[in-house]
Amino acid sequence: MMKFKKSNYKFWHSPLALIILFCLLVFFGYKIIDLVKKDVETRQQKNLALDQKDIQEKKEASLLEEIAKLNTDEGKEEVLREKYPVVKQGEKMVTIVNEGNNNSSTTQNTGHGFWNWIKGIFKK
Repeated sequence: MMKFKKSNYKFWHSPLALIILFCLLVFFGYKIIDLVKKDVETRQQKNLALDQKDIQEKKEASLLEEIAKLNTDEGKEEVLREKYPVVKQGEKMVTIVNEGNNNSSTTQNTGHGFWNWIKGIFKK
C-alpha cells in the first residue's frame, strides 16, 4: 500500500502545465489556420500567374506569326494596302460612295414644327 500512497508530484500532471499546454495548442491552431489561408491565396495567385503566362504565350505566338508574314512579299504588300491607299502601276481604284449617308443628313436638317410645315408647303 505504501507504493500507491507515495506522492510523486510531477510537473506535467499539474494544472499549470495543462494550462500552458492548452495555450500552446491554441497558439499553434491559429498559426495553422493562418498557413491554410496563405496557402489558398498563394494558389489563387499562382493560377492567375499561369493564366497570364498562357495569354502572353498566345500573344507571342500571334506576333511571331505576324513577323513571319511580314518577311514575305505578300505580307508586306497586304500591310501597305491596309494602312495606306496605294495601288500598283496598272491597277485602278474604285471608290464606292454610300448614298444612305446623304439622305440621313438631309432629313436631320429639316425640323418638325408648324413653321417648317408651312415652309414645306411652299417649297413643293
